[in-house]
Amino acid sequence: MAILTDAPRVTSARLASARWPARGTWQVAVRVLAPLGALAVEGWPALLGALLVQEGGLRLAQRLTSTRHQRFAANLFLAAYALRFAIVLPTHYFHKLANGNGALYRDDYTNDLVGEWLVRIAHGEVPTAIFAGHQYLLSSAYTYLLMGIYTLFGYAPLLPKLLNVGLAGLCAVLAFEIARRVFSVRVATLTAVGMAVLPSLIVWSVATLKETLVLFASLVALRVLQFLCDADRRDARTWDVIVVLLGVTVLLLDLRSSSAYIVITLLLLLVLGRSRVRLRAWQIGLAGVAVGGLLIGGALVVREHASNRPISAALEDLALQIRHRRAQEASGATSQLRSETDLPSLEDSPLPSQVEAASDTTPFSLSADVIDPLGYALLAPTPWQAQSTQELAASAEMAVWDVLLVGSFFAWRARPRQPMFALGLIAYGVANWLILAAVEGNVGNLLRHRLMLDPVLLMLGLAGLEWIWFRLRTELPAQERHYPQDEGGP
Repeated sequence: MAILTDAPRVTSARLASARWPARGTWQVAVRVLAPLGALAVEGWPALLGALLVQEGGLRLAQRLTSTRHQRFAANLFLAAYALRFAIVLPTHYFHKLANGNGALYRDDYTNDLVGEWLVRIAHGEVPTAIFAGHQYLLSSAYTYLLMGIYTLFGYAPLLPKLLNVGLAGLCAVLAFEIARRVFSVRVATLTAVGMAVLPSLIVWSVATLKETLVLFASLVALRVLQFLCDADRRDARTWDVIVVLLGVTVLLLDLRSSSAYIVITLLLLLVLGRSRVRLRAWQIGLAGVAVGGLLIGGALVVREHASNRPISAALEDLALQIRHRRAQEASGATSQLRSETDLPSLEDSPLPSQVEAASDTTPFSLSADVIDPLGYALLAPTPWQAQSTQELAASAEMAVWDVLLVGSFFAWRARPRQPMFALGLIAYGVANWLILAAVEGNVGNLLRHRLMLDPVLLMLGLAGLEWIWFRLRTELPAQERHYPQDEGGP
């Protein structure tokens, strides 16, 4: 990861200080007490795993940023790690007394169960296969990551949670580095704090779920794209970061293919933007129309051979398919925040629930099938929609989310140092929003998958709010009210 930094030469004294950035009282306490707590809960395997995650994450956090900011990056990682560890340890202990593996959610329990059974099957301890309802997990690399952890350390269900805790700390460091380079140190610091303490980022990082790994891979991909935006073509590190980008893209293809496609699209746009061929405005527009025509025309031709519906009904059919998918999500994939499905099943219907039956019989509506899903993906859950105390608690964070959303509309006025990457960051957020609107009808899964939007909204929203703040300081002279630009460089 050091290839992504451009640290200048430093004196030996400064370098020695950077090597040991976490020497304060509370930092030492975290690095000593956290492994001891893991030892007390799950024994020596947990102690060894905690040390590997903690010290390895601390070293990597330093290498993700420049020498000037290594101390802050190390403290940020330890703070995010300590906060989550303080939540993981007691919750894991008490839930383990109840269910045997300390799982907090149903998906958490299933992931751990399948990973453990794969190890037992590999050892020949059980003469059976994975249950049919769990076999979809066999196509995910995350399941085999759990299997590998349990093979190396033995069955210690605390370890996958500690891995996610470490990855969450590294996500905060990556978000800080990305925001620092595209906006300002002030925005980057606030973004890092948000990444460390936002409840929606904490609750999914303290369980055996793949969301934190997906977020980490996505942020690494964004950091690589940011590096490529300004990298010299003759820079020896260019090919190294391309290899890193290839690796995280392959990982995302397995964990969440939609994120991989977004990264590939952004890379193509970056290559086009940095191309030496300079097209005029009308040529770019004509090329865009041609490409769009080929894509849309090809899709219509395929649809004409696959359906007897008229071409004029293509958009309506697409909206109805999206509606059916969201209805399945709402009724079949029971929310992590609700204990029961929305409506009871119909015994005399081939569809699994009344929600899906109603979905297929309701006529197409622009407001219900287009506008409502877009608003739901961006604004849910709201307090007046909450159906449980858990959803009501989740809706409290939406006040911060809404403020950041308003601020993001002014992010461009903050004059980003890397305009090309800032446009890519906006495109990344919009693409994830559209995907969420198309597939998520379940509030629990929406909150899980909306993690991809959290760092983007923090960066853009805080940059816009900073610009608004300095614009509103009318009591200062005009030259002091001018929007500040932090020094560039590492």
